[in-house]
Amino acid sequence: MIILRHNNLSTDDLFIIERILLKVSETTYRKDSLDYTLLNKPRAEVYGFIAGIFQRMNICQTLGITTSDFLDFLIDIEKGYNDNPYHSFYHAVDVAMVLYHMIEQYDMGEYLTMVDIAMIMIAALCHDIGHPGKNNHFEVSCKTEKAKLYKNLSVLESHSCSLALELLDKHQLLRNLESQTSLLGIAISKENFKKSIVKMILATDMVCHFTLKDNIQILHEKIDELKQHSQVKKVLLSMGNKSEKRKLKPLFPQQNPFDYFQQHFFCHAAATTTTTTTTQPEPLELITTNHCHLLNQKERLMLCKILIHAADISNPCRPWTVFHQQSRLVCVEFFRQGDIEESMGLPISPNMNRKEANPSSINVGFIDYIVQPYFEALSLLFPKSKELLVHCAKNRGEWLKLSTENIDIFGNKLLPIEVAMGGSIKQVTIAAGTVEIPGKFEKVIRNKLRRSQSYNPSWILSTDDHLRIRRKSEEISLLYQRTKSPIGRRKSDASTYMSQPKMVSFSDYK
Repeated sequence: MIILRHNNLSTDDLFIIERILLKVSETTYRKDSLDYTLLNKPRAEVYGFIAGIFQRMNICQTLGITTSDFLDFLIDIEKGYNDNPYHSFYHAVDVAMVLYHMIEQYDMGEYLTMVDIAMIMIAALCHDIGHPGKNNHFEVSCKTEKAKLYKNLSVLESHSCSLALELLDKHQLLRNLESQTSLLGIAISKENFKKSIVKMILATDMVCHFTLKDNIQILHEKIDELKQHSQVKKVLLSMGNKSEKRKLKPLFPQQNPFDYFQQHFFCHAAATTTTTTTTQPEPLELITTNHCHLLNQKERLMLCKILIHAADISNPCRPWTVFHQQSRLVCVEFFRQGDIEESMGLPISPNMNRKEANPSSINVGFIDYIVQPYFEALSLLFPKSKELLVHCAKNRGEWLKLSTENIDIFGNKLLPIEVAMGGSIKQVTIAAGTVEIPGKFEKVIRNKLRRSQSYNPSWILSTDDHLRIRRKSEEISLLYQRTKSPIGRRKSDASTYMSQPKMVSFSDYK
């Protein structure tokens, strides 16, 4: 029986939630394929599905809370999301679902504890809460209150962190954490749990992308070496200075946005903390993975950051229908920002001008420079995840097909990929922003482009030496029509989405 303390739902909704929750939590239930999406599902089904996944993963048990406690928390998370075409509550649950799929199907939880998995799943649900539908560059350029508050550092990610911490406190979701996790032999304080969630959310800022990719290789080298020895402890002791040569790279080596939270939320972290419970925690089975002992706490936290970022940019690794649908939602959100920038007399951000955007070139560039190299590195650590690269390659081919179609879009013909892209490849302009490609990747990228016969020395990209990485929301594409009324969704832009993926004109969508 579901009992909510902070929210009210109809009897019908509660019945649907409980029915789906029980169905999803059954061990025989299988609905975790990459082509499954909650995008068009009513709110009760979304709540039930996510609650069922959390129950399957023993997260509520790990935290020492009831399913009702979690559902109450989940409803408030949804309320915290704004009515954006892409950065909505749907995106949050989608990222959580991809994480669940990666952990279950590709063994990506192999080196994590149950506490780590609980933290990363909560971080996934909260990672874009409060997102205004405009990116970090817009916030900084307009000198918004959020930008001032967070000193222009990971503004939107920091805002999401603050809202997540407030909800954790409001619901006292961690009230039994220390006693429950001690039964696992991996006790963690509430402060450290919250800090980890904050650091995971901050890692979803695109400025962290290439450092995260480097850290995948560093973790892979360590794990590979340790797996080759039967006596792990002896190896750890004998590695000595050798391991120090390949230390994990910090995501924010200079100005760290976490400093704000250290000052305003965790300044009393050193104080003694106690956990009081009115009832004895439910006995917890020792549920752990085979190799979580291979990594220390800092390394496991970095792995969580790597995985949440992977899920956040994973759309190109989904089946075409899902990827194309998500791309169209990004388009609407980006055009809204472009319209606002134009009305304010600001320069329109790249790929946000509805009159000039080139969906195919943007998506192919995003795959070539960002997604595919990242997931190639990840597949070395988790070989089962190579399926994601197969989808990525197929989707790249679909965008290339669309790029050759002679269709009038935005008043201009959609140029072929090899014509639309050219110039210096030190910086790549994608829908997420302008990402500087480290020099060591240039030769690799050039060779890949030559092999794919899409290389052109006059690649049209940003030549501004200033590194600007604007935000996630990885691709920009075409509009998509929803068949059902989604959670908290207006019918203005959403009602114009087309039911089948195809090239369309945006001239009517203002």
